[in-house]
Amino acid sequence: MDNQLIQSIAEKKAELDRLRARAPGGLSNFEHTQDLELTYTSNAIEGNTLSAVETTLVVEKGITIGGKPLKDHLEVVDHFEALHYVRELARQPNPITESDVRNLHRLVMLRSGPEIAGRYANGSLRVTTRSSIQFHGVVKSGLAAAMGDIGKGLMTTLGACGDVDTFSS
Repeated sequence: MDNQLIQSIAEKKAELDRLRARAPGGLSNFEHTQDLELTYTSNAIEGNTLSAVETTLVVEKGITIGGKPLKDHLEVVDHFEALHYVRELARQPNPITESDVRNLHRLVMLRSGPEIAGRYANGSLRVTTRSSIQFHGVVKSGLAAAMGDIGKGLMTTLGACGDVDTFSS
């Protein structure tokens, strides 16, 4: 890299550090806002009937919205709290394990679906991702090991269309 570019980067970082000192809670506020938006959009995709404003009220004030299903409220609380776990995992240097994924599922379903929280499905299933892995006919007894191998292999979304690697169990 040339010295002028390095100097420019150093100056911009110094300016960013100076601005960051003015708003010490800025990152926390940003994360909170992002978590609210992600909670709303993720639940809306799944059919949750709460609006963005209603989602915020449920999370920040702990109130229920008249005429809305209790399950929708529970999904919001579960999802929002599970995001904190994801942030904790992201801050750790260790790779995500199969146990971490199961615990995340447990948190997402803790109140809204306690009968399935943290458990694998019964029977066989098919998982196809828009990433570099596809699983077909994975039997429940082999799923924990397969999830563990994914984490150990630090697999990525290289290929992005599921056409790079295919694993069958």
